[in-house]
Amino acid sequence: MSDDKKIPGGGLLSRGISNPGEGGGATSGLPIKTMAGLGVGAVLLMAAMQSVFTVNPAERAMVRMLGSVTSEKPLGPGMHFRVPFITHVDRAQVSLTNLHIPVFSVNTIDNQKIDLDINVSYLIPETAVYHLLYEVGRSGDSDIRENIVPVVQDRISRIFSTKNTNNISEQREGIQSETTRAVQGALKDLFKIDLQSLQIAKIIYGNAFIQSNERSVLAKNEAIAEENRVKVAEFQAKQKVTTAEGEAQQARAKAAGDADATRLRARADKEAAELQGQGAAAKYRSEIEGAGSFANYIALINAQSRLRWNGVAPRFMIGGGDKGGANFLLPLPESEFRDPATQPAAIPATTAPKR
Repeated sequence: MSDDKKIPGGGLLSRGISNPGEGGGATSGLPIKTMAGLGVGAVLLMAAMQSVFTVNPAERAMVRMLGSVTSEKPLGPGMHFRVPFITHVDRAQVSLTNLHIPVFSVNTIDNQKIDLDINVSYLIPETAVYHLLYEVGRSGDSDIRENIVPVVQDRISRIFSTKNTNNISEQREGIQSETTRAVQGALKDLFKIDLQSLQIAKIIYGNAFIQSNERSVLAKNEAIAEENRVKVAEFQAKQKVTTAEGEAQQARAKAAGDADATRLRARADKEAAELQGQGAAAKYRSEIEGAGSFANYIALINAQSRLRWNGVAPRFMIGGGDKGGANFLLPLPESEFRDPATQPAAIPATTAPKR
């Protein structure tokens, strides 16, 4: 069987032989060599590209060849070589990684359901690169985060399961520290990862708890208001007592002041009387001394009294015993007050005729 083929236009085309009637010359094997050269060049270029790879500053890398790890330690930043086509490079991010934990639900000790929104930040040390790439989950870094999330959720759920919902808000700082320590220990033990921080972004309470809490707050506010009213009443009562005590003290002080003033006035009156008496005594002594003797002084007073008398007898006479008896006033008859010259003539007595 002939390998020659007839083509339109009457020409003959043989494998590897050009049509001798066209082109005027022999070009045997040129297309195949050219294509083969291009193919070899492409393969060599691809091999060259596959034999070199770079590692970024935030990464560490390890190389696998035919299922076995060929790197003795994680490869640092820079250019590195490998066997092309049969090796694979696995990378792990060693810079600070922020991981958002999807919102999940936990139950508290008082059977209340709450939802939590958590964020964690962690670092992968170089000593943990091999462990995370080849001893946790699948080979490589494709599921590192998938392995971390359930561990974080589990440790946080354990913490909240021991807490009373009513106390979570006031104990939030302590709960934050407690969950951080629990997650930090778990990530270190399981993955050799260094936890840098854990933030409880949101604590979302259930509607039933919110309504119950609102009723409790309302009752507590009413109790506080009543307590305040009682305190106000007690304060007002104490204020009245204080006012009364102040008024009483003021009254006592005024009475004491009045008593002191009375005593001072009495003392002043006494001293004034004593001074007046002393002045009168001094006056009398000077008058007696001026008269020469007490008898002369009495005689002088009597003489002065006679000169001043208007002829009218006194209406009262003072009497008393010689031995210290009581003095008394004796009213005189009206007739004693009249002048004898003005008295009516006495009617002589008549003798009735004898029968």
